[in-house]
Amino acid sequence: MRQLFCKTKNDKAVFIDYDNTNVTFHILETPDLLELVKEALEQTEIGGREQQIVFEKDLGRIVATTSLVETTDKDEIVYAKRKQRSSYSRFVKNRELIKTQYIVVVLRKVEGEYNLWTAGGGRLLPKEAYDPDSQFNATHALVYDEDLVQLDTITSIRPN
Repeated sequence: MRQLFCKTKNDKAVFIDYDNTNVTFHILETPDLLELVKEALEQTEIGGREQQIVFEKDLGRIVATTSLVETTDKDEIVYAKRKQRSSYSRFVKNRELIKTQYIVVVLRKVEGEYNLWTAGGGRLLPKEAYDPDSQFNATHALVYDEDLVQLDTITSIRPN
């Protein structure tokens, strides 16, 4: 059910539809994520013609953790599907989450209105992160947490 979530600094309404958002997965990692997103949106002006608005916000204090870390040849790497996902991600075992003062917010504009699509603790990813064969993806991974992965999909060999 779609409902008003909050308003931005320049009074744009942002809605949330819990049946059509990707944010619920990230709430597992950051339970107070929605309050942080409201805080960020209330400090941010949005607008323009873009159908998707993506930004990071420094909230000036440690607010969350991020599971994306740089890896080395000494790390134990596995691949698995995260819960509520259909593609494989690269994970590193025996590493800790990193504290962050940043959150990333993704809004989608539908019929002139803004909907919260997703958000999470951390920084914006570089464009190369969306290329599975990039150097970024060969040197970064998510910290492994068995509560966040589909256990029957774990493999040590990178799936195609």
